[in-house]
Amino acid sequence: MEHVLEYQDYLLAYRLRAHVGGALRPPRRELGLAEYAAKRLERQRLARDLLGRDDYRDDMRRVDALTDELNFGLWHNPGETVALLRKVAAAGGTPAIESEAGFVDALLTRRERARLGEERALRLARYYLALLRASAAYLDPEIFTRLRDEIDPDRPHLPIFVELGEGEDATPA
Repeated sequence: MEHVLEYQDYLLAYRLRAHVGGALRPPRRELGLAEYAAKRLERQRLARDLLGRDDYRDDMRRVDALTDELNFGLWHNPGETVALLRKVAAAGGTPAIESEAGFVDALLTRRERARLGEERALRLARYYLALLRASAAYLDPEIFTRLRDEIDPDRPHLPIFVELGEGEDATPA
């Protein structure tokens, strides 16, 4: 299920960026699960291939581009989330990061909210907003570590709103 959670991370990061707009607006459309998986595998293959090559610049640029497109690791990389928070603040803020209800309203579809139910949707929002708060505390390593120690055990128990279509498989290739 970690791969489905990773895709869910991507969806929420993509939607937050699209919601805030401006400089944060993603340059491409939202990827479906199969498209995300294909790009994720491409990124993994390129990164692995780079290790053994002398002339790696072009492929490294492609890995970086895929990392950006996939919002890869955004929620778990304090440097990235702090940069995101700065851009959100510069854009005038958004209710999507001000409250759990605002997060749910702005970033989940009606179908996803119905699938999760109110309690589980709010639990999902609580988790992602806690990651943002932990990142904001990143400048103080002790506080950051304490907050992440409180958050990380929740990840395996996160509700999933990603619906696997017919023929889609959540297991890695």
